[in-house]
Amino acid sequence: MQTSTGLCEVESGGEPPRPFHVQSYDALLQFPNIPVGAIDTPSGKRAITEPLVDAIVVPTIRTAEHLRSAVQFAADTRCHLIVIYTDSPPAGLSDVLDALGPGHVTVLTVRSGVRDRLLDLGASLPQNCVSPAALDISRKRNLGLLIGRVCGWTRVLFLDDDIRKLSAGKLSSAAALLDDYPVVGLQVRKYPDASVVGHARRLTGRRQEPFVSGGSLLVNPQRLDGYFAPIYHEDWLCVLNHLREREVAIGGSVGQLPYLPFTTPDRAKFEEFGDILLSGLLWLVHTRTRQHVADKTRAVPDVGCWEEATDTHFWKQILDQRESLLWDITAHLRTYYSGDPSPLPSLAAAKERLGELKPDDFVSFMERWLTSLAEWRDRISILSQVDLVEKTRAIEKALSELGVAHVARTHEPSAQRVRKTGMRWMSGFASRWAHRPESEGRLRFGIRSWLLVRRPISYWIAGSTNHGEHDSSCSRELLKLYPSFRTGHERSMFFVKPAGNAIRVTKVYTRVYRPRSER
Repeated sequence: MQTSTGLCEVESGGEPPRPFHVQSYDALLQFPNIPVGAIDTPSGKRAITEPLVDAIVVPTIRTAEHLRSAVQFAADTRCHLIVIYTDSPPAGLSDVLDALGPGHVTVLTVRSGVRDRLLDLGASLPQNCVSPAALDISRKRNLGLLIGRVCGWTRVLFLDDDIRKLSAGKLSSAAALLDDYPVVGLQVRKYPDASVVGHARRLTGRRQEPFVSGGSLLVNPQRLDGYFAPIYHEDWLCVLNHLREREVAIGGSVGQLPYLPFTTPDRAKFEEFGDILLSGLLWLVHTRTRQHVADKTRAVPDVGCWEEATDTHFWKQILDQRESLLWDITAHLRTYYSGDPSPLPSLAAAKERLGELKPDDFVSFMERWLTSLAEWRDRISILSQVDLVEKTRAIEKALSELGVAHVARTHEPSAQRVRKTGMRWMSGFASRWAHRPESEGRLRFGIRSWLLVRRPISYWIAGSTNHGEHDSSCSRELLKLYPSFRTGHERSMFFVKPAGNAIRVTKVYTRVYRPRSER
């Protein structure tokens, strides 16, 4: 079988691989006819009574105001919104979320100092310079992907908070393609999502067509066979094997808020490894796809696909090409570009990082990544699914099934919504124990809607069938979070059973508890 290097030698007179000169990877994407969609028409095979997508997942670290566009979009499309922050939600989030009705939004936080084997599977991949931002975004997207997997969802939209020009009609049309493809991208056209070096390259007049981006990506969690690793271009790496199998479709275009890529030179430094790695891997897939250009429907063969990617000679040539590219861009911009901020410090940071990289670094990464990918597939294949219609409860149950209560937790989005949710949760729990679910049930359990402004422990699960002995830690937690409650070991409200880092609620006493102020 002819190697990619050999193929390049035939086409280019013996020159080494030139992945950085490829202007477009459209050959790796599918461009099917996009059906006309609207909020009041069925989206593909979905009934009009079902949401266009099962959830819109927005991983973010920015202020609440940056989320306003995504919130409005979720309200317009009547889709459930999942917002994932780090450590704690930002101030003012409740006001922004008021555009959504109760039960249509879930706010999650992930703890930055705690790891989970599955969420952070890629954290052990060999890299000596990992961006904290890459670690953060990868675990949040993995969390959204795993929740979708466990909940049995088949349509999930990953959306960044800086994406614009996305309407219900566009979403309906693009989501319909998930009936046939596991991955559907919405391309950023006017301000392409590119690396710092990619933006510098555009300043020289070199064309580079947009590709797929995790910032506006539709996936079917039941069919997606990759995960998001903590590396730049983690979205490309996640769908890489689907690109090989011609299973990534383009469902339209969106806009993105512009940003200044050259203000922080360290950004180019953190991006360099991932930019080189995915440029080389995409080029490999691209050259093999061209070998089968005569048969448009034939998938790229799997056997030996990544053999060259574990060959130091291949990466030596890739690194040489990268060095030439950086020097060419720097020389051109130093002579012909005088804009502010200057891209030259960023290019210098990229060259510094390039000088630290060796072919063995990429071989080691690829070998470990292939191993971790096999582990990911094995572990998600045995996950149990949650069969709950209400999205909020399904997500909470999914977190429990995944065993990530020590890393991820839910937060009630606003005080007004919490009061309603708390009443509904407790009254429903009362009905499970053959009590009336309305006011009598709440009085018998001593619960009024305003008593639970937030759930004391987010991973308590109402209606559990796992009975256990009384654990006074519940009373201590209640007393710690709600000093106005008169609780104690002898009058505890709960029977519980420890389950790892979680506590399962199994029964509530019929004794009436009230705040001291009302006694």
